[in-house]
Amino acid sequence: MGSLAGKSPANTYKSLLKVADETNGVSTSSSQIEDGEGTSTCVSISDDNLNVQPQNDNTTTTFRVRNTSGTAILAVDTSNNAVKVGLTQTHANTQLLTFAAHNLVPVAGTHYFVPVSTNGFSYLQGPAEIACGTGTDPDTSLDAGNTTDDLVNCLFYAPFNITIDGVSFLVSTDTDTDTTINIHLYKFTMTNAGGTSDGNLSSGTLLANGQATSVDRNVIKTVDTSIDSSSVSSGEVIACFVENETNTNDIKLQVQVKYHIA
Repeated sequence: MGSLAGKSPANTYKSLLKVADETNGVSTSSSQIEDGEGTSTCVSISDDNLNVQPQNDNTTTTFRVRNTSGTAILAVDTSNNAVKVGLTQTHANTQLLTFAAHNLVPVAGTHYFVPVSTNGFSYLQGPAEIACGTGTDPDTSLDAGNTTDDLVNCLFYAPFNITIDGVSFLVSTDTDTDTTINIHLYKFTMTNAGGTSDGNLSSGTLLANGQATSVDRNVIKTVDTSIDSSSVSSGEVIACFVENETNTNDIKLQVQVKYHIA
């Protein structure tokens, strides 16, 4: 870093910054900041506004704020249209979606919908368990007929495009017998055509899956799932499924989905 002391403008003008409007200087209109030979920077200013716009290339580091240790705590990424914050550089619009079930009563090898939030499957009055296949994965389509209404609390409707960043779950059961629990997160197209097929699910796509082993009432297993597909489009619905692979032990489950608005 050098000082301008004792140096003539003729020898230093290239390193000086100025606004492009040489008539009015800083005014009510935005003016690009450029160097002494007229090369524009990514910054423009007025008396009330500051704008950052790349001149040539979008990058992951278009704008950054760092702490005294040099760690980024705010980053604007124009390559991926993202803003990340904090020491973890988490997307600024990160959200959490939770699915949960208490005492869900399964048949071994059957995939069941897990309600959004904390609708209870217990002795309390509530909807019956809703099955969606007995294969390795849940079925990719469903016409629930006269039980379609029970799906309302089991689906998350995406109001905008989202990206799944992580899925984890806590699970236990109600007996001492060890069991294996499988979790699947899916997205579906839901019919919404104003007819009798409204609410039918199709085009199921696996978003994430995970497995917990040796689960019984003496433990709570925590599992981070693998992400199979992260993109969910506006208007699609997300559903979570649980399977007791081993027996009919009642399932107590909480699934947390971390996502950001794309």
